[in-house]
Amino acid sequence: MSEDKMLINSNEINEIVVSNPIGDELSLEKVTDDKLGAKKKYKEVFVSDLSLMTGNVSQTALQVANQGMTLAQIAKQAPNGLFTATVNPANLSKFANGTTTTMVRDASNRLVEHAGFADVGLSVSVNPAILLSAGMQVMSAVSGTIYLHKINTQMTYMDAKLEKLLNFHHDINIGRLIAARKGLSEISNREFVDTVDLSAIRNYKKTADEIHEEYAYRLKRQKRELHNEIGSKAEKELLLEINFTMTIAFEASKLSLFAELIEIGTRMKIGGQIEMINGLTRQLKQNYAQSFYHHIDLEVEKVYSIIQQPSSNQLIEKKIKFEESLDELTDNYSSTGWGILPEALFRMAIAGKAKLGVNKVNKKVESENKNYSTLKTGMKQSKESDGIDHIIDEIVELPYKEKEILYVPTENKKQRIFVAVEDE
Repeated sequence: MSEDKMLINSNEINEIVVSNPIGDELSLEKVTDDKLGAKKKYKEVFVSDLSLMTGNVSQTALQVANQGMTLAQIAKQAPNGLFTATVNPANLSKFANGTTTTMVRDASNRLVEHAGFADVGLSVSVNPAILLSAGMQVMSAVSGTIYLHKINTQMTYMDAKLEKLLNFHHDINIGRLIAARKGLSEISNREFVDTVDLSAIRNYKKTADEIHEEYAYRLKRQKRELHNEIGSKAEKELLLEINFTMTIAFEASKLSLFAELIEIGTRMKIGGQIEMINGLTRQLKQNYAQSFYHHIDLEVEKVYSIIQQPSSNQLIEKKIKFEESLDELTDNYSSTGWGILPEALFRMAIAGKAKLGVNKVNKKVESENKNYSTLKTGMKQSKESDGIDHIIDEIVELPYKEKEILYVPTENKKQRIFVAVEDE
């Protein structure tokens, strides 16, 4: 069957199927007339002919139309029909090579031809799956840009928090964290990124990890010291130092996670790295689950349990003594040679002293509980304002999130691809 004849009879085509050597199939189904009234819009993706021929689709080779079009508007420019598929980047990447084969089926699901896309008006020298992959790459790049913007917005709040900590005279490490934060922000704001930026991101992450490890080790040492300072004058001062140490470890751990997110977003913008992105998202999920940042509540609890448990035990002891002194007040008085009144006053003095002991320890317990609650609440609010856990959840699912692409065969052997966009 000639190409011209196939084009004339293109309305018979109901499905275009792309297959790879291992048996996977990508089915593009024809958009029926009843669906042309949908309000959803699509933007056309433009890719250079050289990129399509070589299969090397770079950032600079991709362009996206400024204005979106509805299915009805696109249909007017598509005499051979519209074909659509909903796929995720991970699956689509299996077809982005030069070894795919194609076939078409009619409305009766009958195989019409098995001679490739040339039979529906396309150039045989161009792998059609590459253009579909380019469309998905555009969606990935756009999503990456959106997430990088979210991440950058959240990271800007770090500087204010870190600058408040400069009063503790840890200027060098705090300065390194601020510099790393600013460097990551610059990369996340760039329109075009490359492998040099990826290397810089990993260096910034290394800085954050080194600082985190330093303060995590410092925290272990300080917790051992705290055990030895229970009830001493040094306890309060040491506790303040521990709070500061936890804060720095928390911020460094957070920045490390931000760096991982930025690397993923950057690789999405570069494109063609779906396998690497899949691996990085899995690693990010694992790192987050094990991070100091994620477990900050538990870390705070571990520290304060060191002082709260002894105080709680001491309060119980004081209350028992007070109750015993009250019991003695109600006992029958016996002659001690002092007389009944002096003995009663003596017992009241003991009870009063026991009550003061209870009040003193109770006040200490209340203060410790208040400080614990304040620190824990502050860390919780910080995590909520960061929103990093939500961003991680979204970006981990992104490589597998199904999205719609629209394919338009034309008579002039030019392939056209559109990607679905949010309503404008």
